[in-house]
Amino acid sequence: MPTGQASAGHRLGLLGVKTDVRVEGLHSGEWSPEYLAAIVDSSDDAIIGKTLDGTIISWNAGAERLYGYTADEVIGRPIAILVPPDRPDELPSIFERLRRGERIDHFKTTRIAKDGKRVSISVTISPVHDADGTIVGASAIARDITEQERAIQEALRVRED
Repeated sequence: MPTGQASAGHRLGLLGVKTDVRVEGLHSGEWSPEYLAAIVDSSDDAIIGKTLDGTIISWNAGAERLYGYTADEVIGRPIAILVPPDRPDELPSIFERLRRGERIDHFKTTRIAKDGKRVSISVTISPVHDADGTIVGASAIARDITEQERAIQEALRVRED
């Protein structure tokens, strides 16, 4: 197939061979690991993979921006490094639900960034299954809602005055 054409014959422009492979994958249902990793890494949201014992195994660029840690700094470390000391029961409860196969949707909580600042987040945490259906880990997708939370608090304060 010539560079710049999809398998359906539509010209895409000068996108290069690598892009052609991805477009071909779109039609065949096959995705390269590199392409899937690029999707995760390009997300503005923090996407974190962890084992069921809470060890961080993947960390995207969105997580770097949100929490201030690079992947090299956190891979292999416990996810508890992000949890404020005043929330000791949060992780055990989350991991128990994950082990039962539950997904936790839009859970609002607070985490601690590398610089020590508290960050309000909305996080969805899902169990990750292997090919046999066994739960082997969890994925967390978190979004910074600090400014929205501040705006709500300010609106409530103004309303009370």
